[in-house]
Amino acid sequence: MAAKNGLLLSTIAAVTLSSLSLAAVASPATRRSQESREAVRAGYYLAADAHLRPLAALDASLYTHLYYYAVAVHPARRMLLLPPDPAAASLLGDFSRAVKAKNAAVKTVLSIGGGGGAGGAAAVAGSGSDPAFAAMAADPASRAAFIGAAVKVARENGFDGLDVAWRFPASAVEMAEFGFLVAEWRAAVPRGFLLTATVYFSNHVFDAPFAGVDYPSETVARSLDWVNVMAFGLRPPGAANANATAFDAPLYDRASHYSASYGVVSWLDAGVPASKVVMGIPLYGRSWFLRNKANNGVGAPVVAAGPKQRGSNATGAMSYAEVQWLAATATRGSRAVITAYDNASVASYVSVGDVWVAFDGVAVVAEKLAFAARCGLLGYFLWPVNYDDANLTVSRRTSQVWTQTKISPEFKNVTGGARQTQAPVQRPPALQSPAPTTAPMSSSSTTSSFSRLSWRMLDVRLHLGALLLLLLLVCYQI
Repeated sequence: MAAKNGLLLSTIAAVTLSSLSLAAVASPATRRSQESREAVRAGYYLAADAHLRPLAALDASLYTHLYYYAVAVHPARRMLLLPPDPAAASLLGDFSRAVKAKNAAVKTVLSIGGGGGAGGAAAVAGSGSDPAFAAMAADPASRAAFIGAAVKVARENGFDGLDVAWRFPASAVEMAEFGFLVAEWRAAVPRGFLLTATVYFSNHVFDAPFAGVDYPSETVARSLDWVNVMAFGLRPPGAANANATAFDAPLYDRASHYSASYGVVSWLDAGVPASKVVMGIPLYGRSWFLRNKANNGVGAPVVAAGPKQRGSNATGAMSYAEVQWLAATATRGSRAVITAYDNASVASYVSVGDVWVAFDGVAVVAEKLAFAARCGLLGYFLWPVNYDDANLTVSRRTSQVWTQTKISPEFKNVTGGARQTQAPVQRPPALQSPAPTTAPMSSSSTTSSFSRLSWRMLDVRLHLGALLLLLLLVCYQI
């Protein structure tokens, strides 16, 4: 009996140590997230809109990471579609060298996908689909060949990483294939090579044909260095909302899920660490023609999308530079310019005559950065850097504010406002379409690290307890 008890105790100890060791093992991406890492101040550079800001006019010192957006997937061959135009091909080849000549420390990342890498309205759309990307991801052989080719192109052109810009998986099957893709991509890239993804909200894409479309958050957290959450392009689709002005990227929304805070918190609640979440800030505005220019508030009736812009070549969307030009020329021409900041939503708009534009001004941007800092996020990205004004007003301001915050949990409110704590930070209900909320939630709900840690520890202990119980039963029968 003593020998049996000794064997039992030694076996239990071995199983305990083995189980705890297995629980402590982390993937390479997880280990990197636990190490000290510089905060991310990123920007997406739209290759299709390079004429708006040539690389020579880009101040690379304002960023830690710059994304070349994007190399598409061939619509029929399930392979990379490299730029056929010589000028575009030259831009791809020169991108990393040009920005690193200005800032040797900047990391460059090649975005793959992006619905074809279009500029203008197609680039700023909040959601959509990419059949070519979906077809490639659905076939294991195509995935393997595509991953190999993408890594080769990125390394040959001096990029430090790759960005999976599938906009967006639209079904449970496609989400599963997204998980396979990023896991296989992680296995294929060399050590130290960055791998990120451009994503939407973690638990659904608003205009997807099926409900309950969830990103594979566990695979995302394990395989990617971080996710870039497109917390913009949130104007609700559908006829009921298509005929009125609305904010495109409000930080909060008391009545629905269409808010940047909801998008960010959805990833935190899905279990992705805050240190792997980067929040998107738009450098464009959404525009409409008002039905009655005297009725120019939020929710005012509209007759059509806003005027097509010469620079961004977009209808219903304006670059930040074009928004500022609209207001400045109206002022010089003695036309009435109405600008407003909505305290509850943390959003702003400008109205000039019958043109109405929702956009993120510098005050809104500062408030969003404060929110991101309090959530402990890894950083922010600007979408796209081509759209800033000639003085790089937003790019400079974001870099300045974020550097001041240093993403500290004890963030001192450099914006001078404490109103974010009064606004709702909504936690996403499981698989529900947008619905009104009843009461604001505390800002403490934006972080759930403790609850996630507790559940993970409980899971480990339950598995360990089950192993020990099984072992006891076996030994008892012996």
